[in-house]
Amino acid sequence: MTTIHRILVATDFSSGARVAVERAVQLAEAHGASLDLLHAFDASAWHGLKGVFDAQRLVMDPPPDVRVHQHLNNQAQSLATTTGLKVEACFGVGDVGQVIAARVREKAVSLVVVGSRSEPELMGLGSAALKMVRLPPCPVLVVRCAKCHPYNKVLTAVDMGDVSLHTIDFSVGLFPAARHTLLLAMPPSWNSVLDIGSSSREQLRSVHDAMHVQAVRQLNQLALKHEANLTYPVAAEVIDEVPARAIVERAAALPADCVAIGHHGQSAVAEPPLGSLALHVLHHTLRDVLVVPSQAEPV
Repeated sequence: MTTIHRILVATDFSSGARVAVERAVQLAEAHGASLDLLHAFDASAWHGLKGVFDAQRLVMDPPPDVRVHQHLNNQAQSLATTTGLKVEACFGVGDVGQVIAARVREKAVSLVVVGSRSEPELMGLGSAALKMVRLPPCPVLVVRCAKCHPYNKVLTAVDMGDVSLHTIDFSVGLFPAARHTLLLAMPPSWNSVLDIGSSSREQLRSVHDAMHVQAVRQLNQLALKHEANLTYPVAAEVIDEVPARAIVERAAALPADCVAIGHHGQSAVAEPPLGSLALHVLHHTLRDVLVVPSQAEPV
């Protein structure tokens, strides 16, 4: 079972970051975890803007990094006072992905929480979220939903590989009180073969149907395996559909509060392609998305 001992939430003080902080607090309270409130200050952007403003005022006013650091400290102190959690302000200078990855390595963070973008109701990802899900240093929860009640329904995408099995373990451990649904989507490849005879097509369909029956049996066994430590039974669904479409459509139909998906990733020197399944789901769903990497590699 997943043990969550430290949660890091990234903030740029926008409305999207506020939603992410609220979710991180809710999870930290549920698991008795400590909370790192992190802001990465883009010094290069500040240096590029200095010439636009009045130089005398810049000399008189505190530097922007000092103001931001103080604001971060104040917010961390306020959260600690109101929630009783152990909250630490983490101020870094540089690329947000690199700053977060360094903190994850230093403190063995269990989960990173980040807003989908500055305006969370919009689809797609902002730059910070995109950096984190390309090469996640640990499981990353991308938050879009403004309602911060505990998740009621969680949909986990499954392909029976090691990464998806690890994703199930992490998801049910992170959200033990939710209703979990395991979804395995099997592309109906037999239906797309147009240049073979009807008998060969029927053979392909027969093989596909047999694989479907086997997948249902395996997924039901997997669901039963994870029910012992959960509040509700785990549902298992096998759908004949392209995985990317099936995940987005089924998440909307449930409706799920959160979609959990594994991310195979690549090496630290190559970014996964934008067409990957995890990124497709992140760009096309209005749900929160938990991305669980194959291994906790630093960005």
